[in-house]
Amino acid sequence: MSAQDKEMHREPMEVSLIHHMAKRDHPHPPGTLPALQACIEAGARIIEIDISLLADGEFALYHGPLLDHKTTGSGPIRTYTSEQVRELRHNHKGEITSVPMGLLPEALALLSQYPGPVELQLDLKPDVYSPDEVLPRLVRNVRPVKDRIRITSPSDWALRRLHKLDSELLLGFDPLLYLEADLGKKREPGVPPFRKGAYDYWDDHPLASRKWGPPADYLAARAEAIYAQVPEGMIWYIHGGLLEKIFEDGFDWIAYLHALNSQVDAWTLDAQHPEHAALVRRLIAKGIDRITTNDAPALADTIGTNARY
Repeated sequence: MSAQDKEMHREPMEVSLIHHMAKRDHPHPPGTLPALQACIEAGARIIEIDISLLADGEFALYHGPLLDHKTTGSGPIRTYTSEQVRELRHNHKGEITSVPMGLLPEALALLSQYPGPVELQLDLKPDVYSPDEVLPRLVRNVRPVKDRIRITSPSDWALRRLHKLDSELLLGFDPLLYLEADLGKKREPGVPPFRKGAYDYWDDHPLASRKWGPPADYLAARAEAIYAQVPEGMIWYIHGGLLEKIFEDGFDWIAYLHALNSQVDAWTLDAQHPEHAALVRRLIAKGIDRITTNDAPALADTIGTNARY
């Protein structure tokens, strides 16, 4: 059995919980080195942290794209060097902290100090398009611990290049730039999809321009087209609200991806929201593999023995 096949094999009805931005019951700003260390020391199995590209080709532990309000900096993080962001401090719960912005090499060094089953998910922001050395450098940086790293992104172009650079890298794809539900939240300007289609999804594809059949057929066609854009066998990270709407429209995206030897994660669902807890139970019944949450212990208590975190 190949390493990828072993990764896809799991006991039925078990779901892994991902600690979003290294959040858990600790006092540290999310997505920082102290938060990461606290989660590792608490025994977290999967931890997600965002990484944003800097002007010198390195990556900071930050969601991006703007530094305002969340740090002592301002403007696009892409214009800062790694030396400059190290001088910044995080703003947490309305107060400036003493916590500096972390850099990816520091997170990788920290991970190497804690051998064990923990997987670090590095969520690569979608503004990275680099024909230069950025992605090869990223591959080289993670190589010493690559069996414990998963690089995820909405950027299918970056994932294809990463796979070409190292076919053994663990990867994950979020299709949010291609298909989104109208969930009543304010949309980020300048980020696709730009158009609401005939089936009430945000979707710029020609198939969404008019109703040509049942919603389930449209969704199956879109799932096939999106799947063709990324390497096979990776984990798909799909917004929980989008999965819920797609279920209601008669298409089971989880089953579709499972048939293609792909796992599925639903993000970001928290036990303190009753509607999230109900959706989590439905997703578990559908065979979801992973769930991203801000409070893994609380969500584990909600769904019981099916969860590991």
